[in-house]
Amino acid sequence: MRSRNRGFTLLEVLLALVVVSVALTALVHAAGFGQRQVAELRQHMNAYQVADQVLMQMYQQPQVNDSQGSQRMADETYYWSVAVQNTDNPLILRLDVRVGFERSMDYAQAQLTGFKKN
Repeated sequence: MRSRNRGFTLLEVLLALVVVSVALTALVHAAGFGQRQVAELRQHMNAYQVADQVLMQMYQQPQVNDSQGSQRMADETYYWSVAVQNTDNPLILRLDVRVGFERSMDYAQAQLTGFKKN
């Protein structure tokens, strides 16, 4: 009887390589997507911290008016604006803080509202 060598054929090896390469490509793509998501979440978190700091500064001022400014945080410049509005109660003011990457505030990374005694 003749002994036959058992092993993988060239077609089987090539098919296995294709499957592994597709899986690795999907894994690399998912890792890149995850990194982008983490960076975006970090920017939003920093923007909310800027909004909170601006709101705290407004609370400490005796008189508040509409204002704008910028603040550096985590190597990024965040632009902020505060809109002061009257409420139904004449003793309370509404403070709307918007924070974004552009001075024009077309898109806000964070928006925070607070109330202050008039």
